[in-house]
Amino acid sequence: MKNITHPCFTLTLSLCTVLLFSQCSSPATAPSAAFAATPKGNVTMQQLGDTTVMTRRLINHPLTNKDIGKVLEEITVVSPSGTSMQERVIVNVAPRLETTNTTKQ
Repeated sequence: MKNITHPCFTLTLSLCTVLLFSQCSSPATAPSAAFAATPKGNVTMQQLGDTTVMTRRLINHPLTNKDIGKVLEEITVVSPSGTSMQERVIVNVAPRLETTNTTKQ
């Protein structure tokens, strides 16, 4: 295998490396969602005006028919009018995922 030492190749490689590192170090601009891993599941938080929506994903493996009846996600909505909690329960997996929302007390 021949070693490539052409000046144009070296310059192009250097520019690509600088662009790659600058993209990795720049802060995210648009999304207002945060993601965190917890022992009970992955949590996503979204700020929608003065309302916060937190979604905790409890099942993180590929879904099968054995998962029917289990809680897929817990949704907590915190707003000035109060806090509500819901659960998304798996109804059907194939041919597409179907869930039903139930209010959690």
